[in-house]
Amino acid sequence: MEWKVYEQSFSDEFQKKKEWLANEFSKIKTGRANPAILDSVRVNYYDTPSRIIECANVNVTDARTIIIKPYEKHMVNEIVSAISKANLGINPQADADSVRIVFPATTEETRKESVKKIKEILENGKIQVRNIRKDIQSKIKNDKELREDELKQYENKLDELTKKFNQELDSMFYKKEQELMTI
Repeated sequence: MEWKVYEQSFSDEFQKKKEWLANEFSKIKTGRANPAILDSVRVNYYDTPSRIIECANVNVTDARTIIIKPYEKHMVNEIVSAISKANLGINPQADADSVRIVFPATTEETRKESVKKIKEILENGKIQVRNIRKDIQSKIKNDKELREDELKQYENKLDELTKKFNQELDSMFYKKEQELMTI
């Protein structure tokens, strides 16, 4: 098999992991209102577990406030309950026809704790990239059509690609770290 096939396979799998990492990073609180933190929350909407954005308007009114306005008023308590059960470290407040979430200003301690969390997420992402590399490497080694010099060349290219992808993940980490540590 040609190198481009292996390279494309690795790149496709990496893109999935990169999207996963970006999604996980978006869930980490920065002290600024970010509706992405609510993506994992499910509410019971007509006996169907639904994302909040499927049953309400979600608006960021200022840097630290999210207002959730359900399409139906009876959903206010359901949304408050679902957010509380999700254990996101935020405290929703029910109004007459909406839910207000105010993000407290972060302390240095909470920012450092958040950086630790994103380091763990980054490491998990790098482990996943290594697993993808390992799978591709075993496919290369099992390719009977390859000569020994081609095998070595493919493995070197795979190492270079892995380094490049890990640098992309590191870049995402440093960007998120800057965002977290900025007051």
